[in-house]
Amino acid sequence: MTAADHRKRILQIGNWPPPVCSWTMSLVGLRRELEARGWDCQVMNLNENRKVRSPEYIDVQDGWDYLKKVTGLVARGYAVHVRVNGETRKGYVLALTALGLARLFGRPALLTYGGGHQQSFFPAPRKSFRFWAFWFLFRVPHKIYCNSNKVKQALLTTGIRPELVLPIPHFSTHYVQFTPAALSAQVEDFYRRHDGIFFSYVCFRKEYALNFLADAIRRFRQDHPRIGFLFVGPQYRELDQMREFLRSQDLGTAVCLLGSIPHELFLTLLSRSVAYIRTPVTDGVCSSVLESLKLRIPVLAADNGARPSETEMWKEGDLDGLLALMEEAVTHHSDMVARIPEIEVEDNTKKLADSIERLSLKNEPAKDPYNKKAWEADSGGVGEETFTSSRKS
Repeated sequence: MTAADHRKRILQIGNWPPPVCSWTMSLVGLRRELEARGWDCQVMNLNENRKVRSPEYIDVQDGWDYLKKVTGLVARGYAVHVRVNGETRKGYVLALTALGLARLFGRPALLTYGGGHQQSFFPAPRKSFRFWAFWFLFRVPHKIYCNSNKVKQALLTTGIRPELVLPIPHFSTHYVQFTPAALSAQVEDFYRRHDGIFFSYVCFRKEYALNFLADAIRRFRQDHPRIGFLFVGPQYRELDQMREFLRSQDLGTAVCLLGSIPHELFLTLLSRSVAYIRTPVTDGVCSSVLESLKLRIPVLAADNGARPSETEMWKEGDLDGLLALMEEAVTHHSDMVARIPEIEVEDNTKKLADSIERLSLKNEPAKDPYNKKAWEADSGGVGEETFTSSRKS
């Protein structure tokens, strides 16, 4: 193995499907891109299937297993690229551990902050423990990637240097490349029995505002009983709770509930929907919002300060605002679709791989991990807008 090949080793730590989410889509695409460039790209799986052994990824049985495996790979010369957000304590500890080990062994330490600009644990009040926890975390990696300039500004509240943070959205060209998937008889029957279907990606967590969404469905169906709702996304361990929730809300016949589904099926269902309802405000730009707009499916979303301008938005908690948008989506659907411009999607996976190569192949950490000239040379090239929209003439 040549010296150049030896440096093309990286451990990607994150979610590997199933189930599918934006993080898995990003990781699958990045691995494919790096391997096409001759990289040895190992994936350590932190998804709910992490204990299942597979040739596709490195399983994780428990915390000690994680520590042992990360240490072994970093000691063998692997760079580390780990993902974190502001929603879980466990994810914070796992990210800090991996980045610290990479620094200890003189390997590139790369962090993707995968959350929006306002999450449960970050940003945080300056004098709080949470603030100082993230203040410390963001000083460990050589480079931090995030989803947008809005998120970058949140990260900079910890006082890190702006050139350390590079906004590159997860959303990339391969997200919307798909062959329509066949639907099950159950789902086809649900579509057949309704005049239109609202699509929503949900999980059984507080940020998805399920009670708010249930209230909207009940009130809307009082005037539109032949409109149905399709929920996708709950992980396997959440499905029973979600079914019980729908029963308790008397929405069993109004909602068709699917779990985590393959991405091609996700896009197929989305493309057949009246509109996509997006309730979280912690998600930033959100890849599925961009997927929907690219497919010219209207997006009705809670305003979180980071939505694409093409999104139809209501204020968080404003039930009447959401109901008004749902009414317009049904009664003036063609007008709402006409307001969606053509979305031009960039190959952001390639941009991320380019940045990783520029950083890693300099081989600077072993010489001087704090060498600003080497590690800050990668800070340019990607501005705030990484996709553009324009109306067709």
